[in-house]
Amino acid sequence: MQTDELVPRVRRGGMLRGVVALAVLIGGATLAGPAPATADPLPDPTVTATVWAHSPTAAEYRIIGGYSAHTGDGDVVVRRTGTGAYTVVLEGAATSGGVAHAVAYGGGPVFCTVASWYRALLGPPDMLIQVRCFAATGSPADSRFVATFTNVRQVGQGRLAWFVTDQAQPTGVRTLPAAYRYDSTGGTVSYERLDKGRYRFLMNPNPPSEGGATFPMAHVTALGGTAVHCQLDPPDVWVVHCANAAGNPVDARFVVTYGSRVDLLGRAFGPRFASGVFYGENVSGSWIGGESYNSTIPGFGGATGTVLGTGRYQARFAGTGTGYGTAFVNSFVTSLQRPPRGYCVLAGWSPSGADTLVSVNCYTWLGVPANLNARISYTTWPAA
Repeated sequence: MQTDELVPRVRRGGMLRGVVALAVLIGGATLAGPAPATADPLPDPTVTATVWAHSPTAAEYRIIGGYSAHTGDGDVVVRRTGTGAYTVVLEGAATSGGVAHAVAYGGGPVFCTVASWYRALLGPPDMLIQVRCFAATGSPADSRFVATFTNVRQVGQGRLAWFVTDQAQPTGVRTLPAAYRYDSTGGTVSYERLDKGRYRFLMNPNPPSEGGATFPMAHVTALGGTAVHCQLDPPDVWVVHCANAAGNPVDARFVVTYGSRVDLLGRAFGPRFASGVFYGENVSGSWIGGESYNSTIPGFGGATGTVLGTGRYQARFAGTGTGYGTAFVNSFVTSLQRPPRGYCVLAGWSPSGADTLVSVNCYTWLGVPANLNARISYTTWPAA
């Protein structure tokens, strides 16, 4: 049976306290706002965070016992502000830029979006992430979830890019402002709307050093407070599709993290990590074919997929087994220009000897279990 994974909490002297959530949204975007002009300039520290929000109906709880980790000076607090509406507070982690992701946890047909993230301008220097979760019908639904945040802007190896779109219906090719994106190759990030709910993003190609046996890590989350799910084309086609709960294409904003030889928080050294694609639409018996990159194994591979039932898969990432870590999953399409068929959610993860097992469940629109393709990533926290 799958067990819930524990993630160690990082705390650097922060004490229990409340939060004054006065937010500034830059031009309507969901990035952290600058400090007031009258205040001393605040540094923008590098922040990485992962949160396993495990109590979907609690009004407020402080995550203890190792279910989260972040690099700020405090704990993680989760507040439920309505059905399926949550505020994740990263105490002492106020910063700017970066991207937040969210995915439903628990195995049922629920999907989650990120509505916004921002720094508190009054009170303690906290970072707040707004998460919204929806049932298969599109109605708000209480759910467990995994959320991540990173604004890493320097990597020691590999390639890292992240960005947040600022318009759902851009005209032509839109180059994102510097505050909305980062690419370790030094280039800009642009995107264009190809059709309703379908976009292409444009970046520098992977450097020659990132070719060969390096498989890309890529994840996308819909940005906003409505029931929208977004996913990427496979396995390294830079096209994003967004659809509503009925599967109809809709224009939407979204966030993307992309990399090679880095984990899903943008870290290149320290953690053990792996990311792969599993072609669930082409299952053969109990086996799923796929491609992957694993930091613990030279070259290409280190992941296998097993069918547990219709739409139920288990990925085994060799050499990453530890008591502490976090996972993420997106579904993806196999045919270019074809709209998404559904979505995948996390069902659990746990160590298995020297390896890690990550279980996911996939559903067509309106919540019917189905064999879909899945992008799955896993990383340890801290290095272990």
